[in-house]
Amino acid sequence: MSGIDRIASRASLRTPRFTTSSFLIGAMSIAATCLVITVLGGAVGAAYHSVAYGGVWDTALRAAAAGCLVALLYCATFLSEGAYTIPGYLRGEHRPRRIFYAWNVAFIALLVLAFLTQTTVAISRATAILFYATGLLVMIGVEESIRSAIVAGLKSGRLLPRRVMLVGDAEATRQISERLIAAVPDDEKASIRVVAVANLTGGSELPLPQDIEKQLSEAVALARTLLPDEVIIATPWNNGEAVEAAVTAFEQLPVAIHLDGGPVIARFSDVQLCRVGGVCTVSVAELPMSPAQVIIKRAFDVVGSTIGLILLSPVFAYVAWKIKRDSSGPVFFFQERRGFNQDTFHIVKFRTMAATEPGAKFEQAKPDDLRITDVGHRLRRTSIDELPQLINVLKGHMSLVGPRPHAVDHDMDFEHRIRRYPRRLNVKPGMTGWAQVNGLRGQTDTDDKMKQRVDADLYYIDNWSILFDVYILLLTVSSPKTFKNAS
Repeated sequence: MSGIDRIASRASLRTPRFTTSSFLIGAMSIAATCLVITVLGGAVGAAYHSVAYGGVWDTALRAAAAGCLVALLYCATFLSEGAYTIPGYLRGEHRPRRIFYAWNVAFIALLVLAFLTQTTVAISRATAILFYATGLLVMIGVEESIRSAIVAGLKSGRLLPRRVMLVGDAEATRQISERLIAAVPDDEKASIRVVAVANLTGGSELPLPQDIEKQLSEAVALARTLLPDEVIIATPWNNGEAVEAAVTAFEQLPVAIHLDGGPVIARFSDVQLCRVGGVCTVSVAELPMSPAQVIIKRAFDVVGSTIGLILLSPVFAYVAWKIKRDSSGPVFFFQERRGFNQDTFHIVKFRTMAATEPGAKFEQAKPDDLRITDVGHRLRRTSIDELPQLINVLKGHMSLVGPRPHAVDHDMDFEHRIRRYPRRLNVKPGMTGWAQVNGLRGQTDTDDKMKQRVDADLYYIDNWSILFDVYILLLTVSSPKTFKNAS
């Protein structure tokens, strides 16, 4: 069966194309955000110093300048992730958790810059604290307002949706039409509109039909009328002649042309076209870290673990004395764990349980586990039992931040039950991680609990940066969620 289904009329779509521009929406959002943060910085500085000192306007100007710098750093965090687009807002990339992260990254970067330039005295600590607290709340409101305005604009027609035309055999275009909106939130559905479907005769096993040129000419003529922004060609890739003919036909139009990669490629969020030698490939996954990033992270780990071991040596001595007094057995507990690329190593912790026979089968600790000693309960609740892992970090088995390593038996069990579980070990395991600072720790007695932890670990891998590591370390010692479910 062949034919072209016109889903939208020319009159309903003939509006200025710039109204749909994600670039314009992004530029306006960045400008509004920078203006709000800069004005807020100056207002907080003026208000505080007016009350405390009777008005010091040069301080207000310095606070506004600092606010401008914070605004640029804050926007740069979202800009680097491509979040200043209509789909970005609709997908929730500006949700409160991401705002909290970007706001902290901006302030940490500002503090480092102020320290390096010796300008930390330019703004009072009280002004900085007030600006941090009020700015975080204001930005949550601003980002939600922008998102609400985009949703309202799409629903009212003031913002045009992305207009899509589907080209291919009937079954393929039907599946694409379903997949286009099946996995997106309700608000994002309004941002995509299929304006036409051109069903071509001939399948992957048939030669190019004689009349396909006529079908494509009709489809192109309709596209000139309906003005789609994007054309998705759903002809199977093994029918190279049909794909080539469709691409050539639509190249004469000012539209974005996509080749449907099917459900396999759709699994991956960051697909790129690249060349390996003389071969053109579809890249679905990159190295977790570049060689330069590996060196930077390792240097950070070596410096951090060395400083930690030196500063905490009195704590180590005191805890060792308490453990020996509390129960018989060694001070340290060693257990085989899986690390980077599934290589095994022996993790070291302060012993918190009664000593067991060598080779005893691993059994995950439970709340109120009778094996845990009195001192062990206190060590586990405060995570002090994990501090000896600084030795593992220094030796290169672990990192300061990364997915938490599990016992080998535990690991092997879950890797067969959760499809993406093994990907956690594409980086070194960490003493703390994104899952832990979000309260996802403790006993994982269900697949759902472990899946939440895995999702957080993979988010960390996909969004790694040194600033992200610093942010997680700060949350580790300051956030109540870090100690949630500790036992």
